[in-house]
Amino acid sequence: MKKKISQSIRAKTFLGLLALLVVCCAAIYGMVMIFLPRNYYIDLKGQITADFDALVESLKETGWEDGQDRLHAFAAKNHALVNVINRDGKNVFSVNYGDKGALDTEQHPNGDRVNIASTVPTEGFASGFYYKGETYYILATAALMTAVSPLAVLMRLIPLIAGMILLISALGAYLTARAYAKPLVEISGAAQRMATLDFSGQCKVARRDEIGTLAKSLNEMSAQLQQALDSLQAANAQLQQDIDRERAQEKQRVEFFTAVSHELKTPLAILKGQLEGMVWQVGEYKDRDTWLRRCLQTTDRMEALVREILAAARMGSGDFSPARADLDLSALLNAVCETFRAPAQDKGLTLRLYIAPGVQGRGDRRLLEKAFANVVGNAVAYSPPGAAVTVALQDGAFTVENTGVHIAADDLPHLFTPFYRVEKSRSRNSGGSGLGLYITKTILDRHGAACRIENTPDGVRFTAAWGE
Repeated sequence: MKKKISQSIRAKTFLGLLALLVVCCAAIYGMVMIFLPRNYYIDLKGQITADFDALVESLKETGWEDGQDRLHAFAAKNHALVNVINRDGKNVFSVNYGDKGALDTEQHPNGDRVNIASTVPTEGFASGFYYKGETYYILATAALMTAVSPLAVLMRLIPLIAGMILLISALGAYLTARAYAKPLVEISGAAQRMATLDFSGQCKVARRDEIGTLAKSLNEMSAQLQQALDSLQAANAQLQQDIDRERAQEKQRVEFFTAVSHELKTPLAILKGQLEGMVWQVGEYKDRDTWLRRCLQTTDRMEALVREILAAARMGSGDFSPARADLDLSALLNAVCETFRAPAQDKGLTLRLYIAPGVQGRGDRRLLEKAFANVVGNAVAYSPPGAAVTVALQDGAFTVENTGVHIAADDLPHLFTPFYRVEKSRSRNSGGSGLGLYITKTILDRHGAACRIENTPDGVRFTAAWGE
């Protein structure tokens, strides 16, 4: 319980205010009990003194015999015992209007004062007056009391007043603690959320005092931290993308150069073997003229392969950016297809063109021409006699479909990998260099086109779509 109270500002504020209010109210009530009766008796004594002085002045004019009505009135009003004594000490008049048991009727003169046994606070008054040559003394003892003592009333009201003090203090302390603790609890919750990097919530404190200023400052700090965190997260995400891209490019470069070394190793080994055979004039290599021509053919193929490798390496670099110019893509694709019409006819292929007129675009003419030529050339080269090759450019997509062939499902994901050939024999006469589709995809990627190859019921389709 103590731990919960010590950890709750609302509970501590409530208990503190409750104790303060109870102590203050009790102190005020105690002072009322002390000073109210005292002031009451002082005022009452002053009133009785004034009445006694007026009575004495009246008796000086009328005497005690004609002033008995005034003596009775004074005694009745002030609950007093009044005696008139002559010069010889004889009591000539006596009246007692004191409450029963309040005043003892036995009197003992002692000069100007009279001692009276009493159970309540009393006050004695004595004075002399002269009337018709006689000297008289008037002695009065008044009870300083009313029908109900103020102190007794206050004592009887203690339980009720204490209950009201406790109730009002508790209610006031609760409302005050709630008014002051609620915004602090809200601010504390917002601060705890901020500690967990949750800046989504706002501190809803509508006040214009220091607490409201604190809540407003906390909200502003939360917004700034959220903005800073978003910027940091965006920067981290961009950095991670850059790192991932760099790693992918590095991995791609390693794989590329590994494949390059493998691709060059075979023709170099062939060329070396042929040259060694001619140097040592072994067997058929004695005919140097024939084998020199074959060596030249091998070097021509190696030269072409190196050009492909250099082109692929250049386009695969991160800083490669193709030149941009306005192009008529329809005219460019038609021109490329015309270069393959004769080879297609020689193989007995049907070349179908569905090229929408006037398709415009921006890009590098030489590179796009190479990409179109690679795709159309592959379709013509790998289609069996009697097949159909369909080339289309419409609705933002370039497609080439050739019938009569299919690609194994295991090969489809790797077709754009450098030096990957569907021909497992890796024959350069039948399988190419393995860089054509890689170069094509790189060119089209840099021009904003997404490439894919898929089998269709009739054959294989290549698609490059802009805007996907």
